[in-house]
Amino acid sequence: MTRILCTGSAGFIGSHLVERLLENKSNKIIVIDNLNTGKLSNLPKNKNLKVYVKSILDEDIDGLFDEVDIVFHLAALTRPQWSIEHPLEADRINVGGTLKILKHCKDNYIKRVVFTSSSSCYGTPENFPTTESEPPRSMSPYGIQKYIGELYCQLFERMHGLEVNCIRPFNVYGVRQNPNGGYAPAVPKFIEMLSQDKPGTITGDGEQTRDFTYVDDIVEMLILASIKKVHGESFNAGAGRSISINYIYQTISKIMGKDIKPLYGPEVFEPRKTLADTSKAQKLLGWKPKFTVEDGLKITVEEICQNMI
Repeated sequence: MTRILCTGSAGFIGSHLVERLLENKSNKIIVIDNLNTGKLSNLPKNKNLKVYVKSILDEDIDGLFDEVDIVFHLAALTRPQWSIEHPLEADRINVGGTLKILKHCKDNYIKRVVFTSSSSCYGTPENFPTTESEPPRSMSPYGIQKYIGELYCQLFERMHGLEVNCIRPFNVYGVRQNPNGGYAPAVPKFIEMLSQDKPGTITGDGEQTRDFTYVDDIVEMLILASIKKVHGESFNAGAGRSISINYIYQTISKIMGKDIKPLYGPEVFEPRKTLADTSKAQKLLGWKPKFTVEDGLKITVEEICQNMI
């Protein structure tokens, strides 16, 4: 039996991770989530799953780490634009919360920790595809906070022997994604608006490009990062293809059979392009993305529209 604790896993990526982990009937899963953005309905009902509605900042969660083998730390305030307006609150969760989780792991002799960082730490990289050695040039407090989280992970490995791997998801999308949340809210927002026969809104000219990555590929990397012998590393988690927001809107419209022109709004302070180099993950984890953006969007649209019925 493997005991696994997952923070922030009533949300988007975390709920998909929990579903995947429960496929192995010998896994016992503990979820800690304050339901700020997550939902209990995102999680399956399963005798091997126990959910605690708590914050990672709560002082009484240390006992939940007792006899746990693996910790997946996903809890965070994930909206870069929001963090620009609320840097102190974002820091309290994204940095202070991560530090507390690492201390719980150290105090309870956890074998392996997987920290979900973000490609936002790169900000405006000079090189494409971007490797993990690219110097961080974050464009938001969120990006800086995620990078600080990685530095704390490295420190706890050096000081305390805590085995830690960090993954840097690029623009993740899939069912259960909060239209107002982080990562790639354009996808659920476009689907939501088009399902109502209303136009979606694109910021700027729509020619900014992103490395859109389907959630199942991210989950696969999380699991590999928890079981492979390698540790003390950071890994890019991207599809390796940079696609414009205009193309995403056009593809979703085609899948949904809609012919509604988008609206265009003012630009926001964000990178013009993201594109992951995933050769390190392929070499050390044996991971590579399985889903094209067209296939991933088709699955996402079908599942979201089915849930609307």
